[in-house]
Amino acid sequence: MALSASMLRLLFVVFVALGSVTYGYCASIIATTLGQPSFISYFELDTRSNASDLIGATNGLFQVGGLFGTLSCMKSADWLGRRKALFVASIVTTIGGALQAGSVHIGMYIVARLITGLGIGALVTLVPLYQSEVAPPKIRGMLVGIHGVMICIGYTSASWIGVGFYFVQAAGAQWRIPLAVQAIWPALLAMGVLFLPESPRWLLDRDRFDEAYLSFKRVRAETSDSFLNDEDAIRADFALLHSQILQEKEERLSTLDLFRLPGYRKRVGIGFIMMVGAQATGTQIINNYGPLLYANLGFDTVRQLIIQAGWISVSPFGNGLNALIVDRVGRVKMLIIGMSGCVLALVGEVITLSQFQEHGGQGAASAAVFFLFLHVAIFASTIDATSYIYASEIFPTPVRAKGLSLSISGLFLSALALLQGAPTGFASIGWKYYLVCIGATSAVIVVVWWKFPEVMFSSVWFNRLLVARD
Repeated sequence: MALSASMLRLLFVVFVALGSVTYGYCASIIATTLGQPSFISYFELDTRSNASDLIGATNGLFQVGGLFGTLSCMKSADWLGRRKALFVASIVTTIGGALQAGSVHIGMYIVARLITGLGIGALVTLVPLYQSEVAPPKIRGMLVGIHGVMICIGYTSASWIGVGFYFVQAAGAQWRIPLAVQAIWPALLAMGVLFLPESPRWLLDRDRFDEAYLSFKRVRAETSDSFLNDEDAIRADFALLHSQILQEKEERLSTLDLFRLPGYRKRVGIGFIMMVGAQATGTQIINNYGPLLYANLGFDTVRQLIIQAGWISVSPFGNGLNALIVDRVGRVKMLIIGMSGCVLALVGEVITLSQFQEHGGQGAASAAVFFLFLHVAIFASTIDATSYIYASEIFPTPVRAKGLSLSISGLFLSALALLQGAPTGFASIGWKYYLVCIGATSAVIVVVWWKFPEVMFSSVWFNRLLVARD
């Protein structure tokens, strides 16, 4: 039986989200890897005097790679098209994952993390870019929200695979096989992405009218497939899209124009601040250094890994809820509620950690773990998917790749600053390091409430006008 047009579009969106799984897996696998005693001993991180610096470098250079990867999309997504850019990013990530698994020196491993970062930085930008351009406005939030759900599936699979391989007796296999899995997801994406329809918006922007129309018919059915049985309705909707692209092309802009023109500068600022705000909540710190945090609470290695896996397992369910309700609640309201909730959870974490540091006790340790779980539940159900949805909606087609790349660069820059400093910060000032996240997130909440316009239910073209208002 032939699949309906709506089901095909859903499959396109889900398949391209293998790039989202890749990002989540590659970003999360470092947590359980650092929790594997065999990894620590193999690279002598238990005896080196600069072990904290090397651990920071494994996370820091990954984020540096991610930064350059996302910025590369400013050119690659427009030059190559969305599909070919995804293909190249998938190949780079596959190579990086394979090199990590085969590393024989800590320097080789760190360089491999940098290469992987280049690939995932592009993937985490290109996936929501493609999804937003094949999704109708009425259900765009839900479809682009799949990006967040699949990121969390990557996070979760990395954690549980890490837990499972801890019990493997062969020391090398404990960490090499989980690292090798990094190469599977992008390899699958590379094998299939060129068979997906190209973004009709990108094709129209390149004046490839006939190809754009065929692609449009494949991906832009509304919730009812009866739409596709009405050729006149299809052509009318396509003509509207074409006219929007023509108007956008009249304002062909360079990257410099995004900073020079007030309306576009405002959009870049909004997208950048939003991504910084999502990282400022501290979720990435908890994810990447979870086992170390749980070790400081007195948990043994097995419980560290299991708690970490349980913690991240909350996120797919939260992101699923996020994708389902974001089109009902609104983007800005979700961000404000989520960031406020994360601040409250971190306040609870700070209080319980201070009590644990002063008095010790299993009760304080358990309470600290509870607030970390509460934190990720709030973040996943309100902020994670919403941030990518919002950033993909506020830029017109000719500059969407540039704008989304600049926005997501905020993710990697802020993650670089927070993750690079976290090992030293926790070692030096302990729980007080969370105060940085509390202060930064509180400041972002004010900016979101004051400056972020709501774009729910609007076409991307209308959002362009809405966000440009002073």
